Amino acid sequence: HFLCTPAGQRSRPTAALPSSKDRRPEMRCCTDPVDAADEPKTAPAGMSGPFSFSSGLPDCCAASPDLYKTIAEIPDVARLVEMTFPPGAKDVPHEHPIHSMYFITDCKLKIAGPPTPTKLGEEGGVAEVPAGAAPIFPAMAHQVENVGDAVGKAIFVEPYPNCKACGEVAGYISPFEVSPGCYKILAEDDDWITGVLTMAVGEKDLLHHHKDHLIYVLEGDGVTIYPGGDESAAMVVPLQVGAGIPAPMSAPPFAKHTLLNSGTVPLKMVFFEAKK
Repeated sequence: HFLCTPAGQRSRPTAALPSSKDRRPEMRCCTDPVDAADEPKTAPAGMSGPFSFSSGLPDCCAASPDLYKTIAEIPDVARLVEMTFPPGAKDVPHEHPIHSMYFITDCKLKIAGPPTPTKLGEEGGVAEVPAGAAPIFPAMAHQVENVGDAVGKAIFVEPYPNCKACGEVAGYISPFEVSPGCYKILAEDDDWITGVLTMAVGEKDLLHHHKDHLIYVLEGDGVTIYPGGDESAAMVVPLQVGAGIPAPMSAPPFAKHTLLNSGTVPLKMVFFEAKK
């Protein structure tokens, strides 16, 4: 059995579910090929997607669109994928680029291939992953089955091949530094941060910047955004739990703002933000 890092403990890139400080694979903002010497080329005919892997395998959304869905994307940068596995569900063998994850529910998964110490095509190893875990995995090919008795759900960001860098921001103000009561880093590598935002009703953060990021709403029903910190330009935004939100720097509200939880319930959102 393998365990992921629980929420509140920052994780670094890992090649297996147990954290390993001694092995930190090189992370890039594009697709790393996987050695497919012993992996079956089982891509179903007619499947296509934004990735082209040397193994010949499809990406997760192309392989099993009933289990993996793109819920937000920033073109030429990355996509946010929601994984929903009913008990007994088993996906088609597929491949991932480097990806940062967040587990919404506890999951008990049998995985043939990484991050368990098995190979694709072999009997899989069982991984029990707690809700709130935020692992970062290198590129890998595998097949996943939910062997638990409840629906398993997770989200993850997959950078597109040759994803565009955001570039430097003059006078960059980090939300993690100016509003640490609201923003926490759950995991990071050289290219991406997995962060979480929590706010009580009526709470407001301080002026800060963001680079390109993708957001998932865990709790909350509404926020007010003040672009550039200008309260005269307030934007009231209703929220829906389970929504994915693309937040590119090119859209003025997202690049620099203050945020108020103007809803009726506490706010909790996970986001994946580019660092470069």
